[in-house]
Amino acid sequence: MHEIFRKAFSLAKLRQLCVNTTLSNFVGYLAGSLVTVMTTYESVERRGFRNLFGVLPRKIVVVHRLPEWLEWSLAVLLGYLVMELVRHAMRNNKYLRLMDRSARHWAQGGIEQSGTAGRP
Repeated sequence: MHEIFRKAFSLAKLRQLCVNTTLSNFVGYLAGSLVTVMTTYESVERRGFRNLFGVLPRKIVVVHRLPEWLEWSLAVLLGYLVMELVRHAMRNNKYLRLMDRSARHWAQGGIEQSGTAGRP
Protein backbone atom coordinates (compact mmCIF):
# COMPACT_ATOMS: atom_id res chain seq x y z
CA MET A 1 0.00 0.00 0.00
CA HIS A 2 2.86 2.35 0.86
CA GLU A 3 4.47 1.73 -2.55
CA ILE A 4 1.26 2.60 -4.37
CA PHE A 5 1.16 6.01 -2.66
CA ARG A 6 4.87 6.58 -3.33
CA LYS A 7 4.41 5.91 -7.04
CA ALA A 8 1.17 7.89 -7.31
CA PHE A 9 2.42 10.93 -5.39
CA SER A 10 6.02 11.19 -6.42
CA LEU A 11 7.74 14.56 -6.42
CA ALA A 12 8.10 14.57 -10.22
CA LYS A 13 4.39 13.89 -10.75
CA LEU A 14 3.33 16.56 -8.29
CA ARG A 15 5.70 19.07 -9.90
CA GLN A 16 4.37 18.21 -13.36
CA LEU A 17 0.79 18.61 -12.10
CA CYS A 18 1.56 22.04 -10.63
CA VAL A 19 3.33 23.25 -13.78
CA ASN A 20 0.60 22.00 -16.13
CA THR A 21 -2.19 23.44 -13.99
CA THR A 22 -0.47 26.80 -13.60
CA LEU A 23 0.28 27.11 -17.31
CA SER A 24 -3.21 26.13 -18.43
CA ASN A 25 -4.86 28.45 -15.88
CA PHE A 26 -2.68 31.36 -17.01
CA VAL A 27 -3.44 30.81 -20.70
CA GLY A 28 -7.16 30.49 -19.88
CA TYR A 29 -7.00 33.76 -17.93
CA LEU A 30 -5.34 35.49 -20.89
CA ALA A 31 -8.05 34.21 -23.25
CA GLY A 32 -10.80 35.46 -20.93
CA SER A 33 -9.09 38.83 -20.59
CA LEU A 34 -8.84 39.07 -24.37
CA VAL A 35 -12.63 38.78 -24.60
CA THR A 36 -12.99 41.71 -22.22
CA VAL A 37 -10.47 43.79 -24.16
CA MET A 38 -12.15 43.01 -27.48
CA THR A 39 -15.67 43.88 -26.29
CA THR A 40 -14.92 47.22 -24.58
CA TYR A 41 -13.40 50.51 -25.66
CA GLU A 42 -12.64 53.83 -24.08
CA SER A 43 -14.25 57.10 -25.12
CA VAL A 44 -13.94 60.69 -23.99
CA GLU A 45 -16.97 62.11 -22.21
CA ARG A 46 -19.04 64.59 -24.24
CA ARG A 47 -19.86 68.06 -23.15
CA GLY A 48 -22.79 68.10 -20.84
CA PHE A 49 -24.10 69.05 -17.45
CA ARG A 50 -21.71 66.64 -15.69
CA ASN A 51 -18.61 68.53 -16.80
CA LEU A 52 -20.32 71.95 -16.83
CA PHE A 53 -20.49 72.01 -20.64
CA GLY A 54 -16.73 71.69 -21.14
CA VAL A 55 -15.49 73.87 -18.28
CA LEU A 56 -14.32 70.86 -16.24
CA PRO A 57 -11.89 68.39 -17.80
CA ARG A 58 -13.41 65.53 -19.73
CA LYS A 59 -13.27 62.03 -18.30
CA ILE A 60 -12.46 58.80 -20.09
CA VAL A 61 -15.45 56.45 -20.06
CA VAL A 62 -15.36 52.68 -20.68
CA VAL A 63 -18.03 51.63 -23.18
CA HIS A 64 -19.22 48.01 -23.32
CA ARG A 65 -20.28 46.69 -26.74
CA LEU A 66 -22.13 43.76 -25.13
CA PRO A 67 -24.16 43.59 -21.94
CA GLU A 68 -21.83 43.01 -19.01
CA TRP A 69 -23.40 39.65 -18.11
CA LEU A 70 -22.86 38.38 -21.66
CA GLU A 71 -19.31 39.70 -21.74
CA TRP A 72 -18.55 37.99 -18.43
CA SER A 73 -20.15 34.71 -19.56
CA LEU A 74 -18.17 34.70 -22.82
CA ALA A 75 -14.93 35.42 -20.96
CA VAL A 76 -15.51 32.56 -18.52
CA LEU A 77 -16.58 30.11 -21.22
CA LEU A 78 -13.73 30.92 -23.60
CA GLY A 79 -11.19 30.91 -20.75
CA TYR A 80 -12.39 27.48 -19.62
CA LEU A 81 -12.30 26.04 -23.14
CA VAL A 82 -8.78 27.33 -23.78
CA MET A 83 -7.62 26.04 -20.38
CA GLU A 84 -8.95 22.55 -21.12
CA LEU A 85 -7.46 22.63 -24.62
CA VAL A 86 -4.02 23.44 -23.20
CA ARG A 87 -4.34 20.66 -20.63
CA HIS A 88 -5.34 18.19 -23.34
CA ALA A 89 -2.47 19.28 -25.60
CA MET A 90 0.07 18.98 -22.79
CA ARG A 91 -1.22 15.58 -21.76
CA ASN A 92 -1.18 14.14 -25.28
CA ASN A 93 1.82 15.87 -26.84
CA LYS A 94 4.58 13.34 -27.38
CA TYR A 95 7.20 16.02 -28.04
CA LEU A 96 6.76 17.45 -24.56
CA ARG A 97 7.27 13.99 -23.11
CA LEU A 98 10.44 13.54 -25.18
CA MET A 99 11.77 16.88 -23.94
CA ASP A 100 11.04 15.84 -20.36
CA ARG A 101 12.90 12.56 -20.84
CA SER A 102 15.92 14.25 -22.37
CA ALA A 103 15.99 16.81 -19.54
CA ARG A 104 15.94 14.01 -16.97
CA HIS A 105 18.65 12.16 -18.91
CA TRP A 106 20.80 15.30 -18.99
CA ALA A 107 20.23 16.01 -15.28
CA GLN A 108 21.41 12.52 -14.37
CA GLY A 109 24.63 13.01 -16.35
CA GLY A 110 23.61 10.68 -19.16
CA ILE A 111 24.92 12.95 -21.91
CA GLU A 112 28.39 13.09 -20.41
CA GLN A 113 28.52 9.32 -19.97
CA SER A 114 27.24 8.57 -23.47
CA GLY A 115 29.76 11.02 -25.00
CA THR A 116 32.78 9.41 -23.34
CA ALA A 117 31.68 5.79 -23.75
CA GLY A 118 32.54 5.60 -27.45
CA ARG A 119 36.11 6.95 -27.14
CA PRO A 120 39.11 4.61 -26.75
